Amino acid sequence: MLIFTYNDYLDCIGNKKILKAIKIESKRNQINKSFKQAQYEQNDTVDKIIDELIKKEAEVANFINDFFKTKNWEINSNTLKKFYIQDKSVIYQYKKREIYFLIKHQKETNYNIAYSVLMECTEFIQNWKTSHLHYKQAPIIVPIIIYTGTEKWNKAKNTYIKYTSFKEYSMNLAYNFINLQNYEMIKLIKNKSLIGSVSLLKMQINKKMKKDIIEFLKREVKYADIYIKIQNIEKTIL
Repeated sequence: MLIFTYNDYLDCIGNKKILKAIKIESKRNQINKSFKQAQYEQNDTVDKIIDELIKKEAEVANFINDFFKTKNWEINSNTLKKFYIQDKSVIYQYKKREIYFLIKHQKETNYNIAYSVLMECTEFIQNWKTSHLHYKQAPIIVPIIIYTGTEKWNKAKNTYIKYTSFKEYSMNLAYNFINLQNYEMIKLIKNKSLIGSVSLLKMQINKKMKKDIIEFLKREVKYADIYIKIQNIEKTIL
């Protein structure tokens, strides 16, 4: 058993080198703590910006076209209608057809996400049935998980469709998984949607690159509330 005695205490306070080392280490810990807190607040602001962008039809239309190459569908802000919001998911309807995009913004790894998607899809269809009693065409839901966390999500790379089997029911649930960590910076910046560009501010890049991204976002963003949040992030970086 290791112990710290009164004699150790006397030795410590009588040794100037040790006292100096303690002060230096204490100051270093305070700096690290302040940096981590600033980084946490910055990431939290970035996540809030992404949440706001996901609520805007034009951004979601651009995002779908960027990542799913849906030019044949001609998706734009006029063909999407924000239909239903549950918890942190947003659902959009496409072009008055019974095609819906369920979008979840995931900030941390969650290996039970398939169950959440299943519950939300099931609940949405139950609600849909009550208002479409005589409608013959059944709805189609396109679940999309947008992951912007900094921790590695242990899934097969370059695969968007994930399956989960539900034991005795032998049911497969497919959802589209978009891990923005897996895309090159230039690719995300070139996209029409700003969601990927904003997510870069959470990644481990140097201060100059972050400033360049912020200047780019300030030029491109069309929403005053989001512009102010970007400015707040800029202040924490300076």
